[in-house]
Amino acid sequence: MQRALRRAALIVGFTVAGAGVTGFAVPAIADDDTTPTLIGMTAQDDGVMTRHRPEYDAKGIPLGAFRLYPMLDASANYDDNVFKRPAASSDWYFEEAPSFRLMSQWGRHFLEVYGGVDNYNYSSFSHLNLTDWSVGSDGRLDISRAADLSANVSYGEYHESLSSANTVGFQASPNRYNKAHADSTARYQPNRLGFSAGASFDRYDWLNTPRVGGGILFNSDRNEDVFQGFAKVNYDFSPGYTGFVRALYNSRQFDQFLDRTGAHRSSNGYRFDAGLTVQLTHLLSGEAYLGYLTQDFALPLKNISGLDYGVNLDWFATPVLTVHLTGSHEVSDVTLGGVSASDDRLVKLSADYEFRRNIILQGYASYTQSSLIGSSRTDDYPGAGVGAKYLINRYMSATINYNFSKRSSNFSGVDYTDNEIAVGLSLHI
Repeated sequence: MQRALRRAALIVGFTVAGAGVTGFAVPAIADDDTTPTLIGMTAQDDGVMTRHRPEYDAKGIPLGAFRLYPMLDASANYDDNVFKRPAASSDWYFEEAPSFRLMSQWGRHFLEVYGGVDNYNYSSFSHLNLTDWSVGSDGRLDISRAADLSANVSYGEYHESLSSANTVGFQASPNRYNKAHADSTARYQPNRLGFSAGASFDRYDWLNTPRVGGGILFNSDRNEDVFQGFAKVNYDFSPGYTGFVRALYNSRQFDQFLDRTGAHRSSNGYRFDAGLTVQLTHLLSGEAYLGYLTQDFALPLKNISGLDYGVNLDWFATPVLTVHLTGSHEVSDVTLGGVSASDDRLVKLSADYEFRRNIILQGYASYTQSSLIGSSRTDDYPGAGVGAKYLINRYMSATINYNFSKRSSNFSGVDYTDNEIAVGLSLHI
């Protein structure tokens, strides 16, 4: 019976497994949930990818009260539609991504410094070559068993995917931007009733993009400051179950009063949610919520409002199979004329299967629907993929992945289909 249940769970997990799509221009705030720790938890309560494997886990380099974890990821990739256009152009590219984490080993409090570089080199389309990088630090101050403060700061240079609705046909490379981020959260839970509040600030500075055949696409009208704040009340009404209500506010202020289309894009928004956090031994962990959201724009741009929702659940189907369900309603910046923003609804289901102690199989499927508010255009983004990770030893692992993505739109000339294969090697200490 146990074998049959395990086989059925594996089939379900890999049939409807999902992948996420990002694109919410207002970054999420670190929101510390106060889920009680249950007695009697075992290895089955850890996901396949988060479970400790002493014979394969990196030990790091001890540096007094800290421990340094250096890593180098490298991969060879084949993409049959690098520009994400109806007329596909294929290319090989190589990716190298060194990174580090320096983590404290204190009994109380926590401090971490981290950073990394992500370098892309294309074989034929060298004008797509780019390097992303970021550095940052986060920490937690344990005031008491009932209260703590946490904070994070980071800065880096990133790129926007060519699949973005903001990409125009005459770009020679992806849009790039610098981002400064800071957030903090305060939590207090002396008993079953708990409170938390926090805020975040993000500064976006967009770089100019070269055009095909010469010239420059000026992106300074996308420079903006984004502030978000939240307050949350939660109550542990039963072991493993925590209910909560939460209110969030965001303000998005652009440097230029009018953008390239003549629109004033600064806006303010609210979210009011109620949800449940669960942590059931051997079964389920995560949270789900429902609520209402609104984002208000200046005329003639249209406001966005409707159902807010989110889910982030881990199902420990068996000791060797973990299934993940995520979904959300997001609002994304766009630069299209007459469009206030992209109203995105995302859903994802994915699975991790421990085929052997050192061989992990993964699969996902995803779907995003993006409605460009102010126009009749709607884009659908289905996606799917499979992969395998081979843990060679404590210092090395290998991966192979296949990813499928697609855009289907009721607006002509923007559909695309993309297939990508990657073979990678990870070195760590």
